Amino acid sequence: QLLRAMIEAMIDAHTPDPELYELLFTAVPHKADGTREFAVRLHGAFLLALSARAYELKHHRDLNRVAFIVTNMVEALSHAAVLRRPATLSLAEAKEEVVKAVLAYLRA
Repeated sequence: QLLRAMIEAMIDAHTPDPELYELLFTAVPHKADGTREFAVRLHGAFLLALSARAYELKHHRDLNRVAFIVTNMVEALSHAAVLRRPATLSLAEAKEEVVKAVLAYLRA
């Protein structure tokens, strides 16, 4: 499923060196345009994925609104899975929990 692949790719992109990623994320100034451009591209990717399965969403929801929420859920939970995951939660389990959270939102 595309959603699962996108979530796993977001997490996998930051997994090889979490310490370096955290340093870059917290200490290096981020260019507003770069962050915004990435968010726009990610939003577009989720919007495209959701559009293909819009018939499965309840109540004919606004796809831009849903894509906004999904994008931010995935981004926040992906960062947390890499940087703040409890020792008792494996990376594979964290990925699965992120997928479950996003799917629960989509099915609500």
